[in-house]
Amino acid sequence: MLRIAIVDDDPTVLEEIQSIVSSFFQEQGKPIDISCFSSGEEIISYHQKYDLIFLDIQMQGMDGIQTAQELRKNDKKAVMIYVTSFGSEMARSFSVHPFAFLEKPVNADLLRKNLQDYMEYAFKEQDFKGVPFETVTGTILIMPEDILYFEYLGNRKIRLVCSAAEYFIQDSLGNLFPLVEKYSFMKPHQSFIINPAKIRAVLDLDLVMINGAKIPIPLKKKKAVKAEIEEYICKQFEGGI
Repeated sequence: MLRIAIVDDDPTVLEEIQSIVSSFFQEQGKPIDISCFSSGEEIISYHQKYDLIFLDIQMQGMDGIQTAQELRKNDKKAVMIYVTSFGSEMARSFSVHPFAFLEKPVNADLLRKNLQDYMEYAFKEQDFKGVPFETVTGTILIMPEDILYFEYLGNRKIRLVCSAAEYFIQDSLGNLFPLVEKYSFMKPHQSFIINPAKIRAVLDLDLVMINGAKIPIPLKKKKAVKAEIEEYICKQFEGGI
């Protein structure tokens, strides 16, 4: 899940950026968590790391540059997009490594272009190294082929079972599925997401995984689940995956 922060002392601009960003990532199928702040002091006191931060340069109290400098002390990786009404501020902001500039009034098309550039930057390397998951002990990158299945345990707690380890995630399966769907993962049951490459056997109402775990198949979904598995196997033989 991407963690995004928006910092602006103008409530109208704050709401506008939040709306465009939410809409963009919803279209991309990327789960996000957005936090909004009205001052630099507020985001600094929150003590949270973010993947992407929108910073208004002109603010009362700490301005955006000062805020970025303070945030950089504990977070060297966050991508920052600066929001400004004055082009003269751009040169000063280079000391904290801006990713892009967004001029006020906010242009929705330019903001979406910035977000598309960010997606290409952020996920090109991650797709090669693995899929990022925010576990209860921190962010980890896992190769899709190492994953057996995800099991929802209730109360937004998910068990991620891999070939050599298990992890726990505080989230919903609905948010996780877009991260692995392109790798042919399936949802045979409302409490499970599985890697079909890790199925050992298909029984009448169970899928047996290579670790011996049995994933139940609801009776009403039996035909659809088995058809999906057959389609996956056919594509494997055809070299389609």
